[in-house]
Amino acid sequence: MPIARWYPESLSDEVKAGEATSDAARAGRGVIYIAFAKFYFMVSGAVLEFRLPTVLGNTVYGAYGVVNSLVSPFNNVLVTGTIQAVSRFSSQKPETARAVQRAGLRMHLYLGLPMAILFAALAPITAGFFYDSAKTGPIMVASLIIGTYSFYAVFVGTANGRRDFHKQAGLDIGAATLRVGGILAMAMAGFGLMGAIGGWAAASITIFAISLFVVGLPGRARPDEEAIPLRPMVTFFIGVAVYLILLNFIMVTDQLLLKRLSTEWFVEHGKTALAALKSYLPEDALPGFTQVDPAQAADGQVGYYRAVQTLARLSYQAIIAATFVVFPLISRSTFQQDRAATTRYIHTTMRYSLVFATAIAVVLAANPAPILDLPFQTDYADAGWPALIALSLGNVAFSLFAIVGTILNGAGMTREAILIAVVTLVAATAAYLIAIPMFVPGRALLTACATATASAMLLGAVLGGLVLRRKLGAFLPLASAVRVVIAAAAAMAVGRFLPMKTPLGTLVEAAAVGITFLAALVVLREFGREDLAALSRVLKRKKGAS
Repeated sequence: MPIARWYPESLSDEVKAGEATSDAARAGRGVIYIAFAKFYFMVSGAVLEFRLPTVLGNTVYGAYGVVNSLVSPFNNVLVTGTIQAVSRFSSQKPETARAVQRAGLRMHLYLGLPMAILFAALAPITAGFFYDSAKTGPIMVASLIIGTYSFYAVFVGTANGRRDFHKQAGLDIGAATLRVGGILAMAMAGFGLMGAIGGWAAASITIFAISLFVVGLPGRARPDEEAIPLRPMVTFFIGVAVYLILLNFIMVTDQLLLKRLSTEWFVEHGKTALAALKSYLPEDALPGFTQVDPAQAADGQVGYYRAVQTLARLSYQAIIAATFVVFPLISRSTFQQDRAATTRYIHTTMRYSLVFATAIAVVLAANPAPILDLPFQTDYADAGWPALIALSLGNVAFSLFAIVGTILNGAGMTREAILIAVVTLVAATAAYLIAIPMFVPGRALLTACATATASAMLLGAVLGGLVLRRKLGAFLPLASAVRVVIAAAAAMAVGRFLPMKTPLGTLVEAAAVGITFLAALVVLREFGREDLAALSRVLKRKKGAS
């Protein structure tokens, strides 16, 4: 296939080189802006998840996890799908960005708003699925989050498509701050689950109002302005949305089925359920228990599992910034049939994503119990440390899986991305339905659930890599994957030989594991002078632009 040129023949080589350098510099700054915003989101989200178990207690924290797992797939689909749809059409023709923005707002009068209304209307049925009618009210309040964020995402997508990455980063930081502040404030005020969800809803409304001023309203169309038909955007959004809802359910199905199947177990084993809880809960966590409420006991299982998942997902959150930057780049390079640029973007993104995701995962997996004991109470560490090993390593595979899906969607290959996600979700669901009923609540149950999750994530990453190589001719370099595995094994071995139990000792060990991993990459020549030089160039461009 001939490769289309980025620039017309009439331009001089110097102009072509200068514009290419400008694009590269802007993309580099975008990586830094958004990476910082996502790092802030990750840290603020961790603060929220670390603090909530103490504020709400284990069972209410687990109940919050159930509602969060219900609303997040739909919310994330609307947000990410809208950002990608608006960004795709804006980045292809930047001069039409405001017209695309108007089309995006009209789109959610027909999609986002009805979805929020339907989510609220189905709240009683959803709560009944979990044998827990107390969830009806919080689920209905959560529908406000879905509706508000769908319109807010149009403004973020406009900023992304116009490559105003600093505005996108600012909105991300503001949204994270308001969300954490709203949830914690209401929870600490004693309003429980309803207050936590209500605080989140209030935060979504506030950041939407702020985005109106940061990005600006599109205004009325000019007579000479190119009209943007709504159908292509809706068609693209629906295609991406199908993939994204599958992706998000891959992330939360373990919590949802853990809740449902654990409730069934506690209902069936009512007489022996208290003994099962005593097998792993400390005595002071069972004051006056004479019987077990199945719904609350299952919420407790979700609470323990969610705590483990919070730490394990740090690797995924650390590299998610790459998806926001690589999407418009892939969209443009494939639109212009620039195969060389597409291959370069894929190799670079996959390689660095693997390195940084694994660096975090090995720190968590090398000494899981003390790591869990740092932000959470001891019973969380006792119940969840084996699950942390499986989930932390599994999320490395999930990180690559998510990047592959973003690249395929950016290249317009949504059907392939959907097929991979369907296979992964079906495999994960089957694994949960088989594994979870085989174990009594506690450490073994959480470990089985985590292992099923990690296995499905690995399957998805492998399938995605095969499809990406076949369709676009590039994936993760095999040599890089082998060297990263060797470095990870060396780092985890160091962690096993440094069993430090104090909080300070745990931090020292974590640093030693991380340094060992990076040092091994240098020794294996996976990370060298060229990587440092590339990072230095990006930093210099950022400094020169400030």
